[in-house]
Amino acid sequence: MTPSDPSPSSILVDVELPAPVPLPPKLVAALASLRVVLVGWYAVPEQTSPAQARDQFGAEAQAALDTVARRFAEAGATGTTSRLVFTGSKFDTLTRISTEEDCDAVLIPGALERLRRLLVPLRGLQNAGPIVPFVADLVQDGETTNVTLLHVLQEEETEAGVQADLFGPIVEQLAAQGVETDLVERRVVTTDDPADTIVEAAAHYDLVVLGETQPSVRSVLFGTVPERIVQTVDLPVVVMRHEEDDVTMAERAAQPDAH
Repeated sequence: MTPSDPSPSSILVDVELPAPVPLPPKLVAALASLRVVLVGWYAVPEQTSPAQARDQFGAEAQAALDTVARRFAEAGATGTTSRLVFTGSKFDTLTRISTEEDCDAVLIPGALERLRRLLVPLRGLQNAGPIVPFVADLVQDGETTNVTLLHVLQEEETEAGVQADLFGPIVEQLAAQGVETDLVERRVVTTDDPADTIVEAAAHYDLVVLGETQPSVRSVLFGTVPERIVQTVDLPVVVMRHEEDDVTMAERAAQPDAH
């Protein structure tokens, strides 16, 4: 966090009601330093109106959502916001609330035993803006021993150029946010399949923070990577949300296979 922006980074965590899948305790603890927006959504059948569902199941749903919020409070979270929604479209709901709450990121849950090693694939400085303060907030508890910045070399790039022009400024920004530079590892790789490379690399880490900038590469590189990471190595993935990508980020969180 910077003096000009004292608020912690924020993350949307969707909670499927009435019987939420419990989040791993270490994941709850890892997110406790952030502003957590819990979106408890209750799927409403087509023949039922949201108002009718709320009247019938509101108390039960609220109690379940309060239980999840209490777990975050017990882990030390102080900025948790809870939103209870009865909806026929979780996709639209998550999209709308992530925008209304100005969330920096969306969580795709996975198993977490500890947060020691963090993988941060990067495309360029453009998408590093929101990632830097988010990573700084995430590792402030002091348990993280490694933050790996990973960049897939493009045709026009050189490793020396990436080290100087991409990683250099990012490491400086992380240091300014209180992250020890000794924790930061810089990896440049050459590959014909960036998605496979990221998924394979993720197996050696505890959590992945993803971000991207160009809609033209979204479906190629980051369209399925979050789901593949969760399904292949079962670890949490945080997808940074960009204003122009609200729909995509919310869709990633709403994928049933990601839970």
